[in-house]
Amino acid sequence: MFVPSLTLRDSFLFATTFGFVVHAIYKRYETPPSDYLPTILLLAFPPVVSTFFFHQNVSSLLISIFLSIATFYGALLGSIVAYRLSPAHPLYRYPGPLAAKVSKLWMMRITSQGKMHEYVRSLHEKYGMYVRIGPNEISCIDVSVMHDILGPNGMPKGPVWDARRNPLTEPSLIAIRDTREHSRRRKPWNRALSTSAVKDYEPVIAKRVLQLANTLASATQADLNGKVVWNGDLSSWFGYYSFDFMGDMVFGGGFDLMRDKDKDGIRPLLRARTKNLASLIHVPWATRFLLNFPSITGNVRKFREFAYGYARRRKEMGSSVKDIFYHLTNEDGSQANMQNVSVDAVLSSGEEAIVAAADTVVNTLTGVFYYLLKHPRELARLREEVDRVFPTEDALDASRLAGMDFMNAVINETLRLQPVIQTYMERAPEKGSGGHWLGQRFITEGTAVITPLFTIHRDPSYFSPFPDDFYPDRWLSSNDSTTASSDEKHKWHTNSAAFLPFSMGPANCPGKNLALIEMRMVIAVLLQRFEIDFEDGYDVASYERDLEDRFITQVAQLRVSLRARK
Repeated sequence: MFVPSLTLRDSFLFATTFGFVVHAIYKRYETPPSDYLPTILLLAFPPVVSTFFFHQNVSSLLISIFLSIATFYGALLGSIVAYRLSPAHPLYRYPGPLAAKVSKLWMMRITSQGKMHEYVRSLHEKYGMYVRIGPNEISCIDVSVMHDILGPNGMPKGPVWDARRNPLTEPSLIAIRDTREHSRRRKPWNRALSTSAVKDYEPVIAKRVLQLANTLASATQADLNGKVVWNGDLSSWFGYYSFDFMGDMVFGGGFDLMRDKDKDGIRPLLRARTKNLASLIHVPWATRFLLNFPSITGNVRKFREFAYGYARRRKEMGSSVKDIFYHLTNEDGSQANMQNVSVDAVLSSGEEAIVAAADTVVNTLTGVFYYLLKHPRELARLREEVDRVFPTEDALDASRLAGMDFMNAVINETLRLQPVIQTYMERAPEKGSGGHWLGQRFITEGTAVITPLFTIHRDPSYFSPFPDDFYPDRWLSSNDSTTASSDEKHKWHTNSAAFLPFSMGPANCPGKNLALIEMRMVIAVLLQRFEIDFEDGYDVASYERDLEDRFITQVAQLRVSLRARK
């Protein structure tokens, strides 16, 4: 068998050429594929062959291996960096930090610090409406093209959503990127969360809200001055409430955190899962690989096993009421298009339902009370509205709650300042489409676009004056009208098209109406029952300082004192 012999110079050229060839293979995708066998062959085979040729000229095998690896990977990485920074790249004209243009590892680092929302906002303040935040990703805050991104004729979900799914099973609704399949799988969610279905859930919400209020009231005790008070972390109790309600609505019960506290550590597990998944959104192709390392993603697996267990139990036992899982599992057989949905796809809805129904509501409720306590005048105004609408009975009538203007203004203003997803609402052109137009800009296929709500919601061109401040009145007046604030009058500008806390278009949040009913009831009943203040000694500034962007907003403790109202 003839074995070619190369000089040392030719060996360097051989390894370098292989590096360029491998990059050419991957250049179309800008990221390695999730099919790991070809990746391993392409990244391992060339250095092995090159080592053989180097060893023909260098007696030491270790030195030959070093030269082979250094030359091949040096050429590969050099080619990648040169291309990503060159005019040949489709995103060359978009400004952004050099490190972000070169590698997604930069944004992984930012994400790991929990302050991605603040960092992306600082980039837009420096570079403008369009910023390149990755080798193949831009951030856009141009509201005039939001319909082109998120609307009915917009783009499907981008690659970050691959990191939100279990790669070993069929994806849940939130992780489906194919528009037709998403539309098909969305139908039972629409049915489960329709206006008529949500109306049926109201008694369950009311029951759990009253349990929350009564449990907090029973926990009050006299302080040193004889005042009956309760001191504690309100965020934790919102978590107990939301898990109990979510368990009722999705799994037919099974959670009693308000009664037993979180003795099984469910909420810390959810928080750890959220933190683990946050960095994976930047390397979705590596999700399946990293899930094999418990030290990195063990909490993700644990939480999925927990959610799958409850979902499987609920599917097996059925239900005597039409809860959310009743529609997701098509128990009455009325949804013909659901017959081909696999059991794994149905069970994956359990994890999605927990996150959507529990974690997001907790974060917003905590934010509402934080901002109200920071602004006693607005707290008093909201309490007056609650007392006026519900003078003698518990505030549990959803239709009357929905008509409370200042209540809705407070919730809107909280969602503006603290959206559930602060940064990564990502979309990308349909596969095979070639690209997508955003106004007058053409986005090539393979490019992802994010719409960072934290930045959009605080942009003074959309919300002014005081875009960083809590002013519910901005929602009570029409755009550019005059309203009173403190002792002065200001010209308010509120661009409703820039307010996207529940997203928009075919992939918007299907649980918006249910979440709003939950929040209104909790807020109103607690304001009816209690006088609420920050706990003595609580560092108020710590709330915003410790708030984190982990794809889903993560709030810190909100320590308060409750006193029963007379």
